[in-house]
Amino acid sequence: MGDEEHMNKFAAAIVNSFELYGFVKVINHGLSTPKIEQAFAWSRRFFALPLETKMKSKHPPKSNPHRGYSYVGQENLSALTRADRNSPRLYDLKESWDQGATDDLENPNLWPEYSDIPGFQEFMEVFFHECHETEVALLEAVAMGLGLSRNHFDSMHTDRVNEFRLLHYPEVEVKELQSGINTRASEHTDFGTITLLFQDSVGGLEVEDQSQMGVFRPVEAVAPIMVVNIGDCMQRWTNNRLKSACHRVTIPPRCSDGCDVIDERYSIAFFGKPNRNAELYPHPLFISIDNPSKYEHTTAGEYNQTRLVKVY
Repeated sequence: MGDEEHMNKFAAAIVNSFELYGFVKVINHGLSTPKIEQAFAWSRRFFALPLETKMKSKHPPKSNPHRGYSYVGQENLSALTRADRNSPRLYDLKESWDQGATDDLENPNLWPEYSDIPGFQEFMEVFFHECHETEVALLEAVAMGLGLSRNHFDSMHTDRVNEFRLLHYPEVEVKELQSGINTRASEHTDFGTITLLFQDSVGGLEVEDQSQMGVFRPVEAVAPIMVVNIGDCMQRWTNNRLKSACHRVTIPPRCSDGCDVIDERYSIAFFGKPNRNAELYPHPLFISIDNPSKYEHTTAGEYNQTRLVKVY
């Protein structure tokens, strides 16, 4: 099979999967297994640091800059969805560390001190760049699968305002997640274009079934398998042809038959985001008399900020 034919088949398959599920699992994605394993090793080293050490690069108390270390309970994803439904908020039992591009002067990175974790910054800057290259390749496939030019999304992602996140969910008793007060990560959609995710074997990630809204299905994929999902910006550009699937992290299936404690969980997410001045109005291909635009004009930066301020 020629490269072009192979790319066309992959593009059609990935868009079909996004339409059905909002998520896909990708292998042979270009990021090496050793590099992914190193990323998880660095993540474990960082989160194993004393709290006072991690707090040297703490996330600000408000939404900007969305960088640095967030302690357990600082971020509240349930504010994104539960407030709209008048449902009680849940507290996220996770800690995270957020990074952007080195040349993003609007939101500079908040690195830990070199002496606390030598080599961390150097590795993460390289891994961020490699994830960005993978994002660009996947966006080319999505564009082709949608019937757009292969490079359609390139001009909207030149500023690399992506966000890279390390996540650690501490060991927790099952009863804590059954209390109706706490969760690991409340249901939410991602703000950007697409998200690349790696997770360990603990489990607990669930995605809302696009054919049965309100029903969540487990997503079982252990790194180096990459899980990719559609974000809100892509949903707007395609006028809901591709949906930003709601997802959450909760009690893993293996505990459904009974267990008292859920192991700590690690995951790594790369949030591909458009340039802040990119227009999010649907592409003309996805608008018609019978299917008018479902969205008003806004920019990616404006939209991202309206969502982010609810979380912190």
